[in-house]
Amino acid sequence: MDDKDLKRVLKRQLCIDEVDMPVKDGLKKSLVGVIDDGTKTVRFVIFEAERSEELTAYQIDKTEVQPQEGWYEQDPMEILNHIKTCADNAIGQLTELGYSKEDIVTLGITNQRETTIAWDKYTGEPLHPAIAWNDIRTDSTVDAILAKLPDRNKNYLKNISGLPISPYFSALKMRWLKDNIKSVRRASRDKRLLFGTVDSWIVWNLTGGPQGGLHITDVTNASRTLLMDLDTLNWDPMLCRLFGIHRESLPQIRSSSELYGVVKDGSILDGIGISGILGNQQAALVGQNCLQAGQAKNTYRSGCFLLYNTGTRRVHSTHGLITTLAYKLGPNAPPVYALEGSIAVAGGAMKFLRDNLGLVRDVARDTELVAGQVFSTGDVYFVPAFSGLYAPYWRKDARGIICGLTAFTTKNHIIRAALEAVCFQTRDILEAMNKDCGMPLGKLHVDGKMAANHLLMQLQADLIGIPVLRAHTWDMSALGAAVCAGHATGVWAVDQWRHHATPNDTFLPTTTDDDRDARYTKWKMAVQRSLGWATTKKSIAMTGQAKRKSSMVTLNHSSDVPSSPPQSRKASLVDGLSIDYDRLGNPIKDEGVDNSVQELIKFSARKFSVFVPVQNEEVTILDDAEYFMSKKECDYGMCQCCQPKKKLTNWETIEEIIENDPEIIFDSDDNPIVVDPNAFPSSFANGVDLNRPACKIPEVFTHICNKLSHTTLM
Repeated sequence: MDDKDLKRVLKRQLCIDEVDMPVKDGLKKSLVGVIDDGTKTVRFVIFEAERSEELTAYQIDKTEVQPQEGWYEQDPMEILNHIKTCADNAIGQLTELGYSKEDIVTLGITNQRETTIAWDKYTGEPLHPAIAWNDIRTDSTVDAILAKLPDRNKNYLKNISGLPISPYFSALKMRWLKDNIKSVRRASRDKRLLFGTVDSWIVWNLTGGPQGGLHITDVTNASRTLLMDLDTLNWDPMLCRLFGIHRESLPQIRSSSELYGVVKDGSILDGIGISGILGNQQAALVGQNCLQAGQAKNTYRSGCFLLYNTGTRRVHSTHGLITTLAYKLGPNAPPVYALEGSIAVAGGAMKFLRDNLGLVRDVARDTELVAGQVFSTGDVYFVPAFSGLYAPYWRKDARGIICGLTAFTTKNHIIRAALEAVCFQTRDILEAMNKDCGMPLGKLHVDGKMAANHLLMQLQADLIGIPVLRAHTWDMSALGAAVCAGHATGVWAVDQWRHHATPNDTFLPTTTDDDRDARYTKWKMAVQRSLGWATTKKSIAMTGQAKRKSSMVTLNHSSDVPSSPPQSRKASLVDGLSIDYDRLGNPIKDEGVDNSVQELIKFSARKFSVFVPVQNEEVTILDDAEYFMSKKECDYGMCQCCQPKKKLTNWETIEEIIENDPEIIFDSDDNPIVVDPNAFPSSFANGVDLNRPACKIPEVFTHICNKLSHTTLM
């Protein structure tokens, strides 16, 4: 008997032995496996087709590194290793339930969105740690991009991509990697660079990696990059050019539910097909069965993510929300859109009360217990804007405040106010969604670990005035990915799933409209008082001001002088002014090199951004409590009544700016070289002798070369 016959006999014997194993409800169903990569954990979950309860699951915590304040990185290889470990353990539990690996008919993938990875397509090695979605290192890159747009309008691209220009989205992270990481630049130059969100990285490795791995993503993840056109569902050439991202390095965009390929990595998943991919929040929308226009879900974690299904109608928000893809259930199925609002701090506020103020010991237990000992906040309001306010305000200058304190305020009132802050922020987003869509929400589906807090859920129902339906499963993302994967293989009928009643707990409002609105008005007053606390620092690219020389000086002997910002390239020639010292230790500035640096900076704001403090010209304390909710189309340049110059259609100007934008290349020592296409003949790029009269060397290089030569001789 050869090996093949032996395997066939063993498999048949395994099936016979499993007949007597216990199977749920006595019916053996097809199984769907799901890879769930979140911000903190990696999970592998197995579902029985058309059942919402998890059959088996296994998870492992991830390592997140914070090399600098506001920077968050993950190890791409750790993600792959955790997937294999979780799959081994989850599948190992099937035997006790009367199933085996052979019963898994397909796989779905759901992932943290916007997190960006760059890797070598020939070796499969990551070129840098994954930059997480909440990483804000790209602030200077944002300024450089805004400098190319009329009026530096961060919403200028929303008409195409649905997104504002923000460090949140993947295009900025890709641009930062190309600007700052030598290995990424070299890979781009050698045509071996691949970019992708985590789903792309996982699929590429599962389907063969360097040996023919599929470089794909789905529409939900692609819609979070700032590079996809929401109408065509393809990479937009102008956006790719604006951010300097080559199309060849980006994955192919596919639907959320179709057979993409088969696992070929030699793991326990080998041979199983992959047929579903969604970003985690869109997957939760599907898992919550919010498949009809006018339905919404909110996920309560360290932050909150609220998605509102707008159906096949793409709604352009004029109230601080973003437009995204909800899902596309097949290559020929119509795309379904959603409005989204994000709350930066939800569960994070409870951790702040525990770690910074010591008001609670156990967040999950004490917040509900302590806050429940008082019947109200005593008119105390807590705005947890630790690093600014997200939707619908989008104010970086906001900072957290606790107001309304009296001599009778206790920690119970403050903790309860922190819970109410989550609910008020949710109402902010729902109010904006109602104004954008004109479809009042009838109920709110919720999930997430923080949703286990009964008091929080009741407060949420009271403060928004509609029923809150809490799913019995805290993570609905895996279920949504299973639905899409099963739908593509015919084992999970979406039409029937639309009518499926997901088990939930219902919380009904118990307050009057007058009381609810009065408390919400005071919340808006508290938000007003949180604005204008932070001093906004902008780069030369953003402000257009002359460089303040004091901000560039770096003196090792003085701790009072600020060093260069963390986003600066360490190997850059523009680390600071050239400073010498006389015998008495007084600094002597070399104006020649300083002027050359000024000229170099003028060539490209994208690469050499310098942070300088500027006067904040925005209104900081607003007089009208309903200011944000009263925004109109005129405020965003999208109306029909204003002058044409405000409309977002001047793409010819943008194209001209982009095409004339100088490029900066780097030599073998990582030194920058400016190449202006309008200033140099083609022979410059071909290596022709620069001493020829036909090619004049800019004065900037003469100054720098002379300075470097003088330093070397000394």
